[in-house]
Amino acid sequence: MGISVRVVEYSGQIVKDGGRYVEAVLEATSSDVARYPLLAGVDEYDDTTFNPRQAVMLIAELEQLTAMTDDQNLHEAISQLITLAELLVPAPRRPRHRRLVFNGD
Repeated sequence: MGISVRVVEYSGQIVKDGGRYVEAVLEATSSDVARYPLLAGVDEYDDTTFNPRQAVMLIAELEQLTAMTDDQNLHEAISQLITLAELLVPAPRRPRHRRLVFNGD
């Protein structure tokens, strides 16, 4: 599984790339659709896109996963994904048309 993650403007401009160890996060959540519906739904073979409203829910899922694990690599990956997702949350002078894209290969 090779998955990259990026924040993209509506224009297509890449705001930020990231997501080291993202596969570990997706593996940890893939079997628990009830607890992690957004993360478990990321397609490892195609693009999965989240909008700002979904990013807020995604952050909540990631924070829940943080509380349930002691794995430091997983904590690092979760932190990076939260940082990316937070770039979608509306803020003063921040473009509102951003999306978080998991690009599955």
